[in-house]
Amino acid sequence: MPSIGYVRDIERQAGLGVRTFSQATKNMPDFRDRAGQGCFLCLESHRHGQYAVLVPCLRPANARRVIGYSEIFSNNPKPIYEKTMPWDSACESDNDIYRRLVDTCYQHLGWWKRWLPYYGITEVLEVNFQFAGVIDPHGRYPIRMEAVKPDNVLEDCESIIARHPTGPYSDINDVCLEDYHHSDQCLIGMEEWSQPCIRVDAEKAKQRRNRLLFLSLLKDCARDPAGANGLHTLEGLAQESCIYYTKGPNQVALPLPHQRFQGTVRMRGLHFVQGLHADRISIELPFRVSCAWFGIAAIWLCLVLWRVGGGDWGIALAFAQVVAASISIVIARVQQ
Repeated sequence: MPSIGYVRDIERQAGLGVRTFSQATKNMPDFRDRAGQGCFLCLESHRHGQYAVLVPCLRPANARRVIGYSEIFSNNPKPIYEKTMPWDSACESDNDIYRRLVDTCYQHLGWWKRWLPYYGITEVLEVNFQFAGVIDPHGRYPIRMEAVKPDNVLEDCESIIARHPTGPYSDINDVCLEDYHHSDQCLIGMEEWSQPCIRVDAEKAKQRRNRLLFLSLLKDCARDPAGANGLHTLEGLAQESCIYYTKGPNQVALPLPHQRFQGTVRMRGLHFVQGLHADRISIELPFRVSCAWFGIAAIWLCLVLWRVGGGDWGIALAFAQVVAASISIVIARVQQ
C-alpha cells in the first residue's frame, strides 16, 4: 500500500504535472487517449447482470524521481523531475476521479435517477472480480464479482502481525530489527521463497487493519466528491488500490474481441450501489411531513372558523392563503 508521504508527493507534483500534460496533449481532445490509468467501476443491473466499466483517470502508481534542483543558490530551490510519458506526469485529485465514477454510474444505470428525491449512491464496496467475457459496444465487461469481507481481511492482518512478536519478553532471535537483523523464520522466507521481511509485512498489516475502520468513507466520497481530497480512499482500504495502468509496460491485461481469454486473474474494483437514501429519509422526511400536515391542518381550521363565524367563502379562502404564506415563511426561517 502506498505510504502517505508518497501520496502527498503525488499531490505536490500534480500542479506541475497538469501544466506539463496540458502542453504535451493539445492535440489529444479525447480524455481516454490522454489517460494512462483507469479504475474499474463494478455495477449490476437486471438487464446486463454484473459488469465492470473501466473509468479513465490520471493517477500514476509511482512518484516521479527527483533528478536535481533549479535555483539551488536561492532560498526556495525547485525540484527537477525526470521526464516521463504524458500520462505518467499528470495527477488528478480524488475529487475529479470520484466525480467521473459517479457520472459513469448514472450514465449506465440511468441519468434520470440523478434527479429523483432521496435517491442516489447508497453503498460503495471494494470488490474482487474476474472477467467473464469481452467488452461490449457500450464499454461493459461481463464479470463475476464478490465483495471483500472485512472480517476475513482483519483475520489475515492479525495472523501477519502475530508472526512478528513485539512484546517486552520476546526472544531476540524471533524479532527483526531494522535491516541488519532478521529472525530465523524471516531468513528462511526471504531466502527460500523471496518473501519480504516479516517486520515490514507486520507494519503494512497494521496499517491495513487501521484502514478497515474507515470503509464508510467510500460512500461519503461518492456522495460528496468535494470532500474526498486528502482521505486517500482510492489507495485502497480493505485491499490494494483499484487503479491500474492502461498504457505502458505495466498495463493491465484486458479481454479483447476475437481472442481467447481465460479470465483467471482476480481484479480489484469499486462496486457502486444505488437506491433510496433511507438514512436521509428517516432524518429529514418526518420533519417535512410534519410541517406539511401542520400547515394543511392550520389552513383548514382557519377556513372553517371564518365560515362558521359568518364570513363568506371568498374572504375565507383569501384568509387561508394568508395563513399558508405565513406558515411557509416560518418554516423557511426554521430551516435556515
